[in-house]
Amino acid sequence: MSKIPFDIHRLEKAAQDQVCQTFKDFYHNLFNEREKLAFIQVHFLPDHGGHTIVFKERNLDLQEEENTNILNSLGDDPSSASEE
Repeated sequence: MSKIPFDIHRLEKAAQDQVCQTFKDFYHNLFNEREKLAFIQVHFLPDHGGHTIVFKERNLDLQEEENTNILNSLGDDPSSASEE
């Protein structure tokens, strides 16, 4: 299993978050850039490395092995991102 540097359990309940880059989750659900989501809670299945992040609008399903890049970007401050 990969080590996820950001503790997703630190996401703030009822916080309004915005998608910074369009992506698909483990089940190929599309999350569009600038989409706003209100965080509710997170569930983790340790045997499968699965994270379900529950937002008011819908769920985000990620697997540690398949979606490491997305999990690693959670909690990033988009204003501090540098362009390459």
